[in-house]
Amino acid sequence: MAYLAIARKWRPHSFEDLVGQGHVVQTLTNAIRLNRVSHAYLFSGARGIGKTSVARIFAKALRCPNAKDAVPCNTCNECVAISESRSVDVVEIDGASNNGVEAVRGIRDNVAYGAASGNYKIYIIDEVHMLSLSAFNALLKTLEEPPAHVIFLLATTEVQKIPLTVLGRCQRFEFRRLTSQQIIDRIQQILKTEGISISEEGLRLIASHSDGSLRDALSLLDQVLSYFGGNSKKSDKDTLIFNDTQVVEALGISQTNVVSDYWKFIVHKDIKKLLALISEAYLSGVDLKHFAERCLEELRLLYLIQAAKESREDLTAEALDISSIHFKELSALSEKTSLIQLERMAQILSKTISQISWSSLPRFVLEVASVRMTKLDELDQFQQSSSHGGDKRPIMTDDGSATETEPSVLEKKEIKVVPKLEVIPSSQVEPEPHGERAENGGEPWKAFVEFVMKKRPLLGALLNHASFALEDINNGKNVTLGFGEGSFYEKQASDPKNIQDITAFLKTYFGPQSVLKLSNSETNAKQSLEKGRQAEEATLRKSALEHPAVSQAREIFGAEVVDVRVEI
Repeated sequence: MAYLAIARKWRPHSFEDLVGQGHVVQTLTNAIRLNRVSHAYLFSGARGIGKTSVARIFAKALRCPNAKDAVPCNTCNECVAISESRSVDVVEIDGASNNGVEAVRGIRDNVAYGAASGNYKIYIIDEVHMLSLSAFNALLKTLEEPPAHVIFLLATTEVQKIPLTVLGRCQRFEFRRLTSQQIIDRIQQILKTEGISISEEGLRLIASHSDGSLRDALSLLDQVLSYFGGNSKKSDKDTLIFNDTQVVEALGISQTNVVSDYWKFIVHKDIKKLLALISEAYLSGVDLKHFAERCLEELRLLYLIQAAKESREDLTAEALDISSIHFKELSALSEKTSLIQLERMAQILSKTISQISWSSLPRFVLEVASVRMTKLDELDQFQQSSSHGGDKRPIMTDDGSATETEPSVLEKKEIKVVPKLEVIPSSQVEPEPHGERAENGGEPWKAFVEFVMKKRPLLGALLNHASFALEDINNGKNVTLGFGEGSFYEKQASDPKNIQDITAFLKTYFGPQSVLKLSNSETNAKQSLEKGRQAEEATLRKSALEHPAVSQAREIFGAEVVDVRVEI
């Protein structure tokens, strides 16, 4: 008989065998017991956590003639046929390879026919997000009102790609990633039956590299067993024994203690041992990007422990999903660092991971970043110290690196001009109407437009495009506004409601005797604020293009100016 992979051999065949999906199991079993089975279900979540297995078990529970309390017998012809994917009435469809309208049309035509046996005809569509939009649209009506004997079970890893019209027609279940401990417990059950033993640290390595997927963990386990075959040590009970070193060798990954040592050497500033560790990892064939990612995961744990300490909150090894020994080691290491340093280390390492991907010398990139993380204290001291006499000062950037800056530039940035205050006699100060007037240090009209913008932004934008003329009168101003004849702005300004609101704002701001006049002539009027801004922008743009530095750069690089951004 052909070899069957462990992940397939130990695939769950009943709800009791499922790991970590209790909320889904309880809902589905209650639906069967209470006869509240819906016509469509959507199972979403990460890979390898039981979506398709739950669909098959649910199909068995609905069709098994010997089922009791939603528990299939797994021995009758119907259960065996579903397990072997050869049941006539349980149709499994791969959405990736049957993603067109024709495939959905076949489903739509077949749902009219009843089940060959039993009460239900079940369609399991895996990776349903791969269906085309046209296929989804063709499925909508059937999905909403299928015949009473038809049930749809949809599974996907990317629920965000499924149209809302489909989501609204299904009961949706979110499958959870498994914790390392849940994966370890399940693997131990399997190994006990298989007559194999793996050390606790070896199991944690497998679980940590599975990304919460039990199927991935079992595939890694299969890889370890295949690598060593029967060459491992045996106990008195004729049980194969594997240690963590063998797991590392088989999977080509880095040990947990190697990653822990990496951070120990950084925190203790032991550069010699740090570079030796990176060299050993590189020469042993470990993927340096994967190694750096593992180090970043370790840094995350260190950061969470330190954050909990500084906020005086209790944090346990179970909450972080790590062993108690590992937790104690990280807690001791966190005593010698700070949150700010850990944040900078995270920035440096995150940038390093992206650089390793395209660098021709990934080892050197990781070595430079690692040494830089040991020098954070020195860089902080340089930044905080104030040097004299023209020495250059290193400034820390966001990614933890340092750049040198001339002190003269810093001094210029730190200079603050304190304006002289002139005391004006109270007799010379005119009272401001209703306490609303604030000319903002600029022209009265510009200040008025800013005042209106705060109250009515659209009206303020309209005034921004108006040419204007102001005439002082007793307790107010005569304001004449001009717009281009036949323009959009003239039509808006002529609206009675806008005229009323502008007049009210003028009286509030300039005085109760203020008067508004509209004109389509711009004679004897100042140009609008918008035209003034455009003219100033054009002047600045021209000045920038004619700047000697720009001209010199164009000559040196043989370049053309593509765009000039002006901020006023």
